[in-house]
Amino acid sequence: MKARFVLLLVLSTLSGVCSEPMLVQPYVQNPAPSAMSLLWVARSPAEAQVRCWQGDTLIARRQVGGHEPARALAYSPSEVREFGPNQTGYQRELRLTGLSPGQLYRYEVEQDGQVYSGEFRTTPSADTPIRFVAYSDSETEPESRGTRVRWEDPARPGQRRDYLVDQDTGYRANLTEIERSKPDFVVIPGDLVETGGEQRDWDEFWLCNRQLSRSVPIVGVLGNHEYYGGPNDGRYEERSSERAVAKFLTYFRSPPNDQKLKREQGRYFRMDYGPISLIAIDGCNGLPHQSERDSNWHLASQARPQGDFNPGSQQYLWLEQQLRQAQKRSHFTFVCFHHCPYSSGLHAFPPGQGDDHDRQSVLPLRVLTPLFMRYGVDALLCGHDEMMERSELSGEEITPDGERRPHKLEIYDVGIGGDGLRGPEIANPWRKFLAHSDCPEVWKDGRLLEGGKHYGHLQVDVSPVNGRWQARFTPVYLLPVQDGREWRFERRLYPDPLILLEGE
Repeated sequence: MKARFVLLLVLSTLSGVCSEPMLVQPYVQNPAPSAMSLLWVARSPAEAQVRCWQGDTLIARRQVGGHEPARALAYSPSEVREFGPNQTGYQRELRLTGLSPGQLYRYEVEQDGQVYSGEFRTTPSADTPIRFVAYSDSETEPESRGTRVRWEDPARPGQRRDYLVDQDTGYRANLTEIERSKPDFVVIPGDLVETGGEQRDWDEFWLCNRQLSRSVPIVGVLGNHEYYGGPNDGRYEERSSERAVAKFLTYFRSPPNDQKLKREQGRYFRMDYGPISLIAIDGCNGLPHQSERDSNWHLASQARPQGDFNPGSQQYLWLEQQLRQAQKRSHFTFVCFHHCPYSSGLHAFPPGQGDDHDRQSVLPLRVLTPLFMRYGVDALLCGHDEMMERSELSGEEITPDGERRPHKLEIYDVGIGGDGLRGPEIANPWRKFLAHSDCPEVWKDGRLLEGGKHYGHLQVDVSPVNGRWQARFTPVYLLPVQDGREWRFERRLYPDPLILLEGE
């Protein structure tokens, strides 16, 4: 009787799942002053109806179809062996154009008799205040449900304990708070999923982000986990890695980088958004392979030397051009990539194998620091070491008219999205703040009142104040508070607020 009940429950659940027309519900991508992209993944090849309004005025009605399945979204070989083949679905995409800058629009997507709605705001003019959020290392996977990270207790060195809530709960609380803050966009500098080559991990990502992504563009940036084929699917072998990256490129849209090779599109790009420029870099695999310039000793990728970031490479030359243009155009320039080059974490050891070396080292990315200083980059938004850490470098900017002036570069590791919560492993002389050591836990009567390392994000507000533009950085964490058997989360701020003034 019990077995039959379980079987009926499973069949009922599957039936409920299959009645849902969408594998990935509609979400917005690639914002521009006059355009926005809508994407979704439908179960059936049937056409969808898309309607878009500005206020009460219907401005667009489109039919969107296509019979080619989204082959890149197939289960990996090991997933097929364990779970059987999946339904890849049919990706749908519509670029809404002819819109007006900084305006609010609402849309509906009707697919197989069900209607999905959302709203979005186009990119504003350069004199409009904006807010965006950055976090990394969410590393979603179904196995995160019920799994609590284990880490060293800051108050008792050498001893380890489980975090208060599991990774899935912490990540979802983080997303809820991000949505509540109403950002214009969210940028994730790498490691969105645990294993880029496993489709179930991507399914989990979009399930968690379903509410936020329907109205807020998520700007994805490649991390080493997006290159990871999987422990049973080739790991970092090149074909497996490219299969993993193909999933990332299927889901995300970005401004074209005008590179000649089509396969370089989406891996690095520049997005101008109101008063800022955001430049994304693929820093996951420097060349030559297994040298001091290589940020991934596992990944050879001989077929894609254009992905290298070192001086003289195609990406490096592109980056310098983008930095030069952004310096002239924008009030602030932010650069995002995965490997935080100045860090206290376990990846801050020199590239290599063995003791005091790391095969995913952040140090090769320091080669880009002179460029960042030269063109006055204001902040780097990175991850990889899974901490909330800020470092600061002092140097010299050369303005477009040739003037030399002192400049400070802020470097953030925002890797507290929903996975690791690690502590320091190595001295970092440029460090200004580290949650692990600079915000100690405060307990009373067995209850955590404040402090400690938690899941969270960095909120960035860019606005004019008294005639001068400023960028305000607010590091946010979500404090778990237990009410009976349930957890609720309180928004708290790490004691490291920062305000940058334009030109300083």
